[in-house]
Amino acid sequence: MKSLDEQFSEMREELKLTEKSKDQLKRKILQNVHKRKKHHTNQYVWIAVAVCMILMLTSPIFSPTMARIAERILPISITPSYSDGQSNADLISQLAELVKREGYSFNSVGITPSPYTIEISLILKDSTLKQATEDLEPKITNYLYENGYDQYELKISEGTEAQIPPKTKEDDTYEKVREIVKEVFSAYGYAKEADYELAGLQETWFSNIVSIDMPDHIEESNEIVEDIEKEIEAQDLKIKDIEVSTFNLKHRQQDNRWGYISTDIYNAMAGKSTYQVTGLSYKVRKGHSYVSIKTDFEQPPSEEIIEKIELAVQDYLALPDTKEVIQDDKYTIQFLLKNDEQSFIKITN
Repeated sequence: MKSLDEQFSEMREELKLTEKSKDQLKRKILQNVHKRKKHHTNQYVWIAVAVCMILMLTSPIFSPTMARIAERILPISITPSYSDGQSNADLISQLAELVKREGYSFNSVGITPSPYTIEISLILKDSTLKQATEDLEPKITNYLYENGYDQYELKISEGTEAQIPPKTKEDDTYEKVREIVKEVFSAYGYAKEADYELAGLQETWFSNIVSIDMPDHIEESNEIVEDIEKEIEAQDLKIKDIEVSTFNLKHRQQDNRWGYISTDIYNAMAGKSTYQVTGLSYKVRKGHSYVSIKTDFEQPPSEEIIEKIELAVQDYLALPDTKEVIQDDKYTIQFLLKNDEQSFIKITN
């Protein structure tokens, strides 16, 4: 007969296993009840401990508790936002799909950082919010646990179906201006530049003002603006003036690239107590990209955790899809302690 300590040790290992293993564990507990009827007091204690642990596995409040009991180092897998030209589903998309799969419609699914909060707004027809929450919460919690999330808040609320506002005259004018700007830029050989959102529309009482972002490497900027004005007049659009501002296209492109990269790195560790990430910031300065991942660590974590983070980031940076995004950019990626002054990881090229 195994001692209570030995059985408790088995239970700790069971916490890391699958739902199938949990069912086997429940059957094992019931079998032990019949085999050891003479040991009533110890048996009742053992059953209480086992039931508490099983409840912890399915309870929404289990997530942070599990991390403390198992003391496991949660895995990191940094997935690029795009692979082979296709966007990869992030956690928001995965949770939205789960909600739909369970037969619910939603107004929104989103995540806010610090504290890491998952917010789901449901559109309810045949059930109450209480019923929907009791149905969805354990399924979402289990999905998050299976994917390594153990430090988060989950908020399920009831919302109303979003109404798409009717199209206005200003919307129609803006679409026509965008098309004019794109065609004129393309006619001068700047089709790639035209793919960026270069035109804006400011509404006024009696007319509208078009704002144009002009890449600073374009020498024919004056001619382009003149042709845009002529086409606006030809279409008799209510435009009072055109305002032009310049920007560095390479800088903007690099800034956009590192928006994706920094988000990929942050998302892989957010909501996981092992890594304690609380936010991120990034900037491009003089052609160099700087990414700062903020954490809640007051002191550097263990060497094992640091090595896990460094390896995951290096593996991600070495992926062909990531290399294609980075191009020849110089970069510095750092993980900061809670005071934001000292980094405990710095990766640069």
